[in-house]
Amino acid sequence: MKILCIDAGLRITGYVICEIVDFKIILIKEEEIKVYKKNTMQEKLNYIFETLEKEIKRFQPTALVIEKLYSHYKHPTTLGLLSQIIGIINLLAYKFSLKIFEYPPTHAKKAILGKGNVRSFQVKKMAENITNKTFKSTHTADAFSLAIAFSNMQKIERLYDLKN
Repeated sequence: MKILCIDAGLRITGYVICEIVDFKIILIKEEEIKVYKKNTMQEKLNYIFETLEKEIKRFQPTALVIEKLYSHYKHPTTLGLLSQIIGIINLLAYKFSLKIFEYPPTHAKKAILGKGNVRSFQVKKMAENITNKTFKSTHTADAFSLAIAFSNMQKIERLYDLKN
């Protein structure tokens, strides 16, 4: 099963494409989508949409994994802007009939490090230890942590199915 995991961001959206074989995660591609501050919001969203659309067409994942939207209550504008990016990701999932899975950031961090309240540089270091590759950024490492969270949930669901 191939999955596209996305760490949505206002300036940098990190993503990884992984294949899960017998619950082993194989990193196929790791990349960032950087948008320019001077561009309009419509231009930024279109660039993210077109970039992810190309990747979906090329790698043909069966699932899309994203972080659940979270923003501090003191930053409601950030939440509104991020929700637009999540909206285009949901549109891509619909357009390509991909299952979409959402996990809270703390769930993904806990999946990779055993604790939910760790910093992104720690997630990056652990992702590098697991894959034996240097990650481009904390954004792509956060996306990789979503792949681990997804794989862990698939294991739990399979165990549950075996019990019943």
